[in-house]
Formats: sequence, C-alpha cells, structure tokens
Amino acid sequence: MKLTRLTTLSLLAALSLAACGGEKVQPEGESTDVSLTPEQREAKSVEEYQKRQASFADSVLGNARSVTDVAKSYGTGVEVGSVQMRDSLMKYVAATPQCFKNARDMDPYLAGTVTFYIHMSVVGSDVVRVQTSEWTSQAGTVADKCFNDAATNWKFPMGMAKQGQYVLQVQFK
Repeated sequence: MKLTRLTTLSLLAALSLAACGGEKVQPEGESTDVSLTPEQREAKSVEEYQKRQASFADSVLGNARSVTDVAKSYGTGVEVGSVQMRDSLMKYVAATPQCFKNARDMDPYLAGTVTFYIHMSVVGSDVVRVQTSEWTSQAGTVADKCFNDAATNWKFPMGMAKQGQYVLQVQFK
C-alpha cells in the first residue's frame, strides 16, 4: 500500500512538472528586452530607481505643510519671518553646505523641508534652531543635528524684526 501511494505521488509530481514545462515567469513590471547586456539592464534599473526616488522626493516636498500652517499650529505668538529674515537664513544655510552634504552621503536621494525657529529679542536673535523637518529618509536627522550645531552661531541683528517668535522654511532637493 505504501508503494502505491509513493508511486502515485511520484507520478503526480512528474505530471505537474511536465505541465509547467519549466517556463520562467517574468515578474510584473520587468522589461522583456533580452537584447540588452547585463550592464545595460543594470543601468536601466538604476535609472528607474532614480526616477522613483525623485518622484518620492517631489511628493514629500509637495506634501510638506506650509510655513504659514506651521506658524498657525503654534498659536498666536508665532509668526512667519520676513523676506529679509528668510534671505539671511538662506545665507547661513548656504554657508554650511556640509550639513546637507553629510546627510546626502548617507542617502544620495535625500530631500526634505526644514522649518527653523527664530526668537528675536531686543538685541537680535538669541535662539535659532530646527523646529521641525520632513525628510525622505532618516538621513535627514544628520542634517538637522548639523544645522542645530551651526545655528548656535547664527545671529540675526536687532531691527531686522520686532521682538517675537518666527518660523521660516528651507527646502532641500
């Protein structure tokens, strides 16, 4: 009886293998261009990956909350910084390119939006820091830390804005 079951199972296995014919199934979304060399296929897959990452970065940047919404979420005491403050912040950020570069070394497709908080006192700014950020990956935390370290030396002069709390955004792509 055991021999009959074994024979039947072997016969069924052989029939199922014959029915399949050993055909390879192409995964969905894979190109069927067999004329490409392995190097060309790899370059094509890298290009497709880069396009997907760029699309993801665009969606993260596009879905980031506006600086006005961020300011409103903190209540009536926080305002959006002036154009002059924004331009000064951009100069400080541009003077520290290693922050974004170091994060980009970890993730070459890194992109994101950083909201900076600036507190203006009678003598100018006394606090500048990253308030919130939205990045495409965790590598953005490296940039946030670097910006926070560098921001301890960033000073906005008195007269640039009245005393108060301000937020400004910078996008990185």
